[in-house]
Amino acid sequence: AARHVAVSAEPAGTITATSTHGREWGVPVQVSYMDPVNCTLRFNEDVANFSADDFMTTTGTRILGFESLNASVYTFQIASDVNGNMSVWVPPQTVRNVTGNFNSAVTAFISVTFFAYPPSASLRLDGFAGPRTDQAWNLAYIVFNSTTVVNGVDAFSSSLVSLSPFLLIENFLKVSDTLFKFNFRITKVDIQAVNDSANSSNDTNASNASSASTVVADCVLPNATLPNENYTKFLCSRCSRSQLCTAHAKYPPNDVGFEYLEFPFEVELQAMSMLGFEATSLPLFYDTLWAEVSMEAPEYAQAPFFVTVSWSEAMGDVLAVQPVFGAGGPPVDEETLRRNVTILSPSSFKVLVAPTSTGVLTISINGTRATEDLAGNSNDFRRNSRARTGSQVVVVYSAGPPLQGDVSFDYQRPHSAYEYGSATGALASSTPPSLNVSWSGFITATSYDFWIAWGKDLATPITANLTDRFVFFPDFVAKLGLDYTAYVRAYNVWGETVVVSKVFMHPRINVVADGSFDDVALPSFLSEPQTAVAFHAHIGRNTFLSFNSLRVLSFRSIDRQGSSVEPCNANSNLLRCTFLNFHIEVPSSRFVVFRNPVRLIFLFGPNGWADPYFQPQLRYWERFHSEWRVASNSCPPHQRQEEWDANSGVYAVAVCHLTQFSVFERFAPQPTSTTQAPLARAESYEDPTFLAGLGGSMVAMVVLFLCCFFACKRPWRKDGQARVPFNDLGIRPVTDRIPSRRTAEHGFHKPADDIGDEELLALEDSQARPHALEDLPVVLPGEQDTERFGPA
Repeated sequence: AARHVAVSAEPAGTITATSTHGREWGVPVQVSYMDPVNCTLRFNEDVANFSADDFMTTTGTRILGFESLNASVYTFQIASDVNGNMSVWVPPQTVRNVTGNFNSAVTAFISVTFFAYPPSASLRLDGFAGPRTDQAWNLAYIVFNSTTVVNGVDAFSSSLVSLSPFLLIENFLKVSDTLFKFNFRITKVDIQAVNDSANSSNDTNASNASSASTVVADCVLPNATLPNENYTKFLCSRCSRSQLCTAHAKYPPNDVGFEYLEFPFEVELQAMSMLGFEATSLPLFYDTLWAEVSMEAPEYAQAPFFVTVSWSEAMGDVLAVQPVFGAGGPPVDEETLRRNVTILSPSSFKVLVAPTSTGVLTISINGTRATEDLAGNSNDFRRNSRARTGSQVVVVYSAGPPLQGDVSFDYQRPHSAYEYGSATGALASSTPPSLNVSWSGFITATSYDFWIAWGKDLATPITANLTDRFVFFPDFVAKLGLDYTAYVRAYNVWGETVVVSKVFMHPRINVVADGSFDDVALPSFLSEPQTAVAFHAHIGRNTFLSFNSLRVLSFRSIDRQGSSVEPCNANSNLLRCTFLNFHIEVPSSRFVVFRNPVRLIFLFGPNGWADPYFQPQLRYWERFHSEWRVASNSCPPHQRQEEWDANSGVYAVAVCHLTQFSVFERFAPQPTSTTQAPLARAESYEDPTFLAGLGGSMVAMVVLFLCCFFACKRPWRKDGQARVPFNDLGIRPVTDRIPSRRTAEHGFHKPADDIGDEELLALEDSQARPHALEDLPVVLPGEQDTERFGPA
């Protein structure tokens, strides 16, 4: 028969839903768990060109399987991707009937609560913050995060819940569609504790335990396999936290033998198909054991880093205590620490640490009365000393290269008989000298390079990638006067480096100087060609007039970093410093008087002195005048000695002074030996004429000499007075009055009474002042010395 269609003023629709994709409910569907809802849309009249695109929906709602049965009836399904209300409707001015009229209002509306995910369940215990209890009788709550009533049908009931191991559930009650409660009592058994696995495997103990109707407990690793399903693993105070107690029992032991424990139970929930809920087990613990804390942090850091704090179980307040930082490490930015705390779970959190400088940061955390687990067990060690817990980590933080450290030396050598205290020497004479170099304080360093340099270009091989903080040289013969510079290059984990150097010198040598040992063989020096220079000191029995009570002389290298003078500052073209530098002194004495010199001998050898134009010369430093003086001149002239044998390379010198000494290279070229031809004998003259002339000349010279002699010796007489005829000869006499007494400063010491008449005659008229002969000026004939004699 033909369908009669009524025509109205405007179209209107109604949606009905009494089933889901998997179930027929028979009532309007209000809730659906993950099951698309079947919907039927009926209009009051035929509509034109209606489709699924004409619907409006809430966010996440999807329309599936849209189908048109006729012009007024349509079927489809609705579902959602999220939990929540799911609504569908036709908005105004969307649907048009055959007469062309549109709906003026919203029509065809339906709303269903849809759950895209099954519900989850959790367990809580009355009086506790979580599924942990230290009580035998308990009230438990099962909480679902969404309703368990679907379209008027209860999906959950007491038949779907149980405890394992079995505990009787009492007083089960539905509080709401998401909350249920019940009571249970924890059953306990007696257990015999065994300290180790060896005891637990002992057949005798097992037999005794069986006969006493007790069960044996033992400590095993967490991943240990249990013998069968009747055994249980649990934490207890008998074992460390890295191990678990195990017992042939299904229930927690009594306190006898087990003071503190954490015994596991499970609340088992069966599946609920209409909710899409699968069978689930909720953990439950009988807990009388306190929590323990641990920390994780990087071993090395170059930038701000996170420290993660983890407790062995969920805590009531996971932030009750926070890490603290050791006073010896670098400062930490407190503002960064406060603003960057992140809770990761009920049992863990992390903080951001930003040190402000390079250093080793010690971070620690300790449990207190405020740190309680969900069962109320705290770390109050005042009430229970075993409840103490804490953790510490060390972070090497590098804001740059490692910090500079310090280097130390330990030089061991055999002692000689001439050394003071040699009877108590640490090494036998046959033991070779050794050097142990150690270092410390290179904060943030992870590896090291080490080497020693001395002389001009001598050095040990570089020892690289050291992780130990020392280097041992089993056969190291140190020379006197040398600076051995030890270098330590420290690396941090990122390859940044710092180099520290320190000078090692041969230790002081105290020599018995009472004459018991005439020849003292001291440690050698290093020559300029870098060969060994043997060093000997000859000290006689009567060398000193005054001496210290120990009768000891000390020989040591100069300390350039200390009070010693740098010899090379005196270098010039004629004087050059060497490596032979040392001190000789008397311990605890300021004044020493020498009776005889100390003789020092330096054996350079044929190859120890390279420059033939220079010779060695020992000099000492004169503090008062601040100059280097020749050491041999410190002795009186009759005791001075300084010898140099260039062929054998032996230099010997005597000294009578104790101070800083240095051997210099002094310019002293060797005289050149040239062979000269013998002088030719002058040719003889035998000519008679030559001989006659020579004889006549000699006679004339004798006559002239006699004339001059008598002319000067006999005075001339004029006017009854004796006069010297100097004026007649054109010479003005220069005379000096001779006083009766003369002083030494005038250079004349003869008394006036001893002067003869002829000397007085030549001086009687002179009025000149007394003077020394060397002070007399030269006066030429015709000139006048007005300064001495006045006007003419």
